[in-house]
Amino acid sequence: MDTRTLSLPISTLNYKQPTTVQVGSPVSVVIDMMQEGGTGCVLVVDEDEQLIGIITERDLLQHVSGQRAAPAEFKVEQVMTADPETLRASDPIAFALNLMHLGHFRHLPLCVWDDQGEAYPIGIISTRDILEHIAIFIENQE
Repeated sequence: MDTRTLSLPISTLNYKQPTTVQVGSPVSVVIDMMQEGGTGCVLVVDEDEQLIGIITERDLLQHVSGQRAAPAEFKVEQVMTADPETLRASDPIAFALNLMHLGHFRHLPLCVWDDQGEAYPIGIISTRDILEHIAIFIENQE
């Protein structure tokens, strides 16, 4: 593998469409979405579909697991990570790897921004997506 692989834009990866939930929703809805979709995170959006947070499996373990209250009693804004780090699909894969490493993230939202600087999610990139890309690249070099 050479550095050109990591210089490619994130859009060359098979990133997934984001799973989103409206702010104010119960955490139980997020758990159901993750189980049904086999995803490790859900993005939290407001009524205008602007990104305001992310809920990961780690958030659920830290904030909900072991609590006496049921997940239906928690709202997403109580457990989400607000204002998550984001990237554009046009950013290099190396940016995603660096941000994931520095922030200890396994998922990063991909967004587009409007003229007011509001972020709208268009995808989600995971460490698994990057590893699969690198594995395919290595296979093709053999």
